[in-house]
Amino acid sequence: MRIAEVDHRDDSARRRLLAFCDGVAEMHGHGILSDHLRLELEDPTAEPSPIVLVGLDDHDGVRGLAQASLANGSRVVELVLPGTHEAPPDSTLAEGLIEAVIDRVRALGESDLTWWLRSHDHWYDGLAAALGFVERRGLLQLRVRLGGEDRERLEEMSVPTRAFRVGVDEAEWLRVNNSAFAGHGEQGSWDRETLRRRVNSEWFDPEGFRLHHDEDGLAAFCWTKVHRATGHDGALGEIYVIAVDPHRAGRGIGARVTAAGLLHLLDRGFHEVMLFVDESNEAARAMYRSLGFVEHHSDRAMGLSL
Repeated sequence: MRIAEVDHRDDSARRRLLAFCDGVAEMHGHGILSDHLRLELEDPTAEPSPIVLVGLDDHDGVRGLAQASLANGSRVVELVLPGTHEAPPDSTLAEGLIEAVIDRVRALGESDLTWWLRSHDHWYDGLAAALGFVERRGLLQLRVRLGGEDRERLEEMSVPTRAFRVGVDEAEWLRVNNSAFAGHGEQGSWDRETLRRRVNSEWFDPEGFRLHHDEDGLAAFCWTKVHRATGHDGALGEIYVIAVDPHRAGRGIGARVTAAGLLHLLDRGFHEVMLFVDESNEAARAMYRSLGFVEHHSDRAMGLSL
């Protein structure tokens, strides 16, 4: 087994990497790379280019992948390795890929690396500790089950919303998003290019991107997403991003615009809905509990100072 760096801007290489990720995702029964990394891997124009390292067998077959992308000034790495609960991923290859990423990040003169360990990545815990990674942040996935009896309650709670208009709403939305998430690790410094990648992704639906306005402009939004059935889950709706303009904070708009997003998903036939929330965000967690969400699992951001 050898480890090599791959240029994702090469069309043939990029298609091969995406096919490998899709194959591992199908084997595991859930998504593999986070949105940010997947969209960057798909985009040959991404600047700066992500670091992509692969483990190759004697026949140059891909056996594992590590991708490290920039997110708000810090490098974020995720691993893609085949395996099952009965046969965990190759720990030797995992260690080699992460060590190669560390060496590459150091060579670029960068000083920080975050490794996201998802709930299904429990087999990497020992490796992360051995390499000096420490937990910096917890991210909870919450879920709620909706039935027809919830419709009236959601209708009463909801604020009026309209769909996002591509080519019209970007600037105002970016202003509210970046104000609401100032200082946030992934969400707080989006630009038009960050937004463009998601708008151009195959899952994007402007009808599911709900905006709430008042007399002064965009007050809040609830961006929803849908996930088709996989090996482990049935069809899922997602509250992808929800935020309130900080100037309108404290008025209860957050719960009401979330209710509007839930109602949209229910109307589309999605009865189970998920979202992610920072473990430390007690106010948001309390709001979601009031809407019926309960904890499903947790992910952890493991950090390493170089």
